[in-house]
Amino acid sequence: MARRVLDRPLPGVVCLASWVVATGLFLGIVALLGGPSEIDASESAYATWAIAHGDVACAYAPNAAVTQGFLPEYWVGAHTAPLWPLVSGGLAAAARIGHEVPFPTAQALGGHCTNAYSAMYAWTQGARSMLPTTGVGYVGWFALLAGVIAVLRATGRGRCGWEAVGVIVAGLSPVVWMPLLDAYHPEDLLAMGLVLGGVACFRRGRWGWAGILLGLAVTSQQFALLALVPLVVVAPAVGRRRLAVASALSWAAVALPMVGVTSGRALGPVVFGTGDAGTFGGTVLWETGLQGGALTFCSRIVPVILALVLAWWVRRRLGPRALDPVPLLSLLATCLSLRLVFEKGLFGYKFMALAVMLILLAVARRRISAPLVAWLVLVGMAFNPVPAGLAVNARSWGNGAAGAFDWSCVAVILALVVWDATRRRWRPSLVGALALAVCAFWHLRPAAGLEHPALPLWFWQVALVGGGVVMASAPLRVLLRRRQAETEAERASLASVPSVAPAALVREPPVIADRLGRRWASSY
Repeated sequence: MARRVLDRPLPGVVCLASWVVATGLFLGIVALLGGPSEIDASESAYATWAIAHGDVACAYAPNAAVTQGFLPEYWVGAHTAPLWPLVSGGLAAAARIGHEVPFPTAQALGGHCTNAYSAMYAWTQGARSMLPTTGVGYVGWFALLAGVIAVLRATGRGRCGWEAVGVIVAGLSPVVWMPLLDAYHPEDLLAMGLVLGGVACFRRGRWGWAGILLGLAVTSQQFALLALVPLVVVAPAVGRRRLAVASALSWAAVALPMVGVTSGRALGPVVFGTGDAGTFGGTVLWETGLQGGALTFCSRIVPVILALVLAWWVRRRLGPRALDPVPLLSLLATCLSLRLVFEKGLFGYKFMALAVMLILLAVARRRISAPLVAWLVLVGMAFNPVPAGLAVNARSWGNGAAGAFDWSCVAVILALVVWDATRRRWRPSLVGALALAVCAFWHLRPAAGLEHPALPLWFWQVALVGGGVVMASAPLRVLLRRRQAETEAERASLASVPSVAPAALVREPPVIADRLGRRWASSY
């Protein structure tokens, strides 16, 4: 019944209203809970300010020893890839953020950028530019929303109730708030929006536009390669070259000038994004003891190689069926999950790309399942996005809100289990999710004035990422098994055909040819 209702076409005004509701939910919740975080904002803020004031050469200044005296939210960290600083820098210039105080350009610093970070740090204290700069991050939501709508319409789920469900579920998901609310990484939202735009163009056969959008996505965050590579592999021969060339050209148009202007200092962010940054560790890969280049190779290059191999195998097994909406979205969701499998540092905002793709996959299958809802809730509970304690964007009531969020998560999963029980149904995935929710809630609750020791990060990686991989790959595995069964059935039917004697094979063709020849001759 619900599917039939959601399948009905919606007027354009109703679709627009659903976009407005989803946007209001996202922006309103983030603003109410404290607004965009300043944690990790320095990874893009210094480049934003330099570009906004026309000093592009110092956007990626040398990392001199300038951390002494820096407030935590202003520490110089790894730089983001160049697209987001260019976008936010242009918006900051248009909004004239910090223009009331003279900016320390490279010319004012003696023609070089060695002391650029210290000078910009002193400048921003007087200009008070950090908070309005983080406000620019809201733009990332609009890029993501546009990508979600484009994919829904390209896969046949647009302009109906499913479009409204997709955008509203995305706006309500805590994991989608995290790139702004928990840590400032709007470049992830921008990259995912561009990826989805590229997928929509791919589905419509617009190979050039798909390549342009996907190439730009890579210049925003490196994980976009996990979508670009599989699409190039499974694309039909007529569009593969155009897709690859267009993506390479759009990437080069943004990345190479920035590398040249900054004397090569932007090369690391261009290639690895923020993935090569320092971390607290704790993941499975981190526990192996790898360090340096080997660790970066395993966390950033190995997932891309595995995505390429997986896409090749799927294309070989499914053929043209791999381009259908469900197997294509399942393949992309599985490839994007590889980032989390091989992460050396796991944070809640890194689940955003997989979460959005799982929501789109569920809508394409016309089913928002209880396990998916439980998984989204568990990710939010394990990496609570509500700013509390000493968080720079915490409200006075943040601790209470964070605790209420934990209670709400447990209540939602418990309600799903009870709902199954009333329908005499038992799903191990939901029962396991409830057990994980209780574990998370238990270690967060104080007992006798003490906090229980937190569960290790690798445990949450195995539980949450493993669950995400299972849900992402499930439709693909079903289709592959079905294809295998069809292949075996074809072989069995061929084996059951009675064999023909060799002599008959020799004599029959001339007889058939002679009969056909007489028939064709009599027809003229």
